[in-house]
Amino acid sequence: MKRRVVVIVAALVFVAAIIVAVRATSNRFADAGPAAPSTGNEGLPPVIPTPKSDQAATNLGWQLTGEDDFTGNKINTNDWSVYDGATSHGGVLTLVGDSQPPGTTCGIASNDNRTYGRWEVRARFPAPAAVAYDPVFLLWPENDANATAVGEIDFAEEYDPARQYIESWLHGPGNVQAGYGRKYVDLTKWHNFAVEWQADHVTCFIDGVAWVGYTDVKNVPSKPMHLVLQQNYVPRTAADVRPIRSTAEIDWVRFYR
Repeated sequence: MKRRVVVIVAALVFVAAIIVAVRATSNRFADAGPAAPSTGNEGLPPVIPTPKSDQAATNLGWQLTGEDDFTGNKINTNDWSVYDGATSHGGVLTLVGDSQPPGTTCGIASNDNRTYGRWEVRARFPAPAAVAYDPVFLLWPENDANATAVGEIDFAEEYDPARQYIESWLHGPGNVQAGYGRKYVDLTKWHNFAVEWQADHVTCFIDGVAWVGYTDVKNVPSKPMHLVLQQNYVPRTAADVRPIRSTAEIDWVRFYR
């Protein structure tokens, strides 16, 4: 599949890094050094004292509108646009990054564009992984050409080859530094990653509990977007491509109203 590319470049104030966003193949150039302070925790919903589930949808009563359990050996191309390194087998979607030249970004992009909604993904990121591969689950604009103006929601992103923390980035309309958060967690184990995108907020969840949120409405995207699951291929040095193979595994994806 020929991929369309849109590039967003931003200088981050807390590291000497460049972020380049690309549609379903969005690459990130970023330093995995000290984390920036979270800018979005004021957007968290009330704390659930004893969550009844490790799924945000169950805890909050979201209405299911679609799902994919990847039970077959082929990805449903009616539902997904597939690009390099995405395979389905035994009920697991595996994004296989092979940094043997020429290494490429790998993943799938949903064909379901909508304005506002809720998504949940069960996944794990095996380690050790190549520094060159950064797993990311995000909402990306329907129209590539207007990506900078529309914005982008990265609700689960990882730069650590040991896979020991999760990040969230909000690239708001015209403001690629609209929000950021980091949480330390062992991502080599299975977790549920969810995002709620509404007109007045964006909230990210892990295992049924909100961990970062954004409520500045001027930074909340308001145009149609779709879910993307991928591993960005961003080698910084020759050593970054080792080990050659890096994977991300997805058990299921669910769409909610």
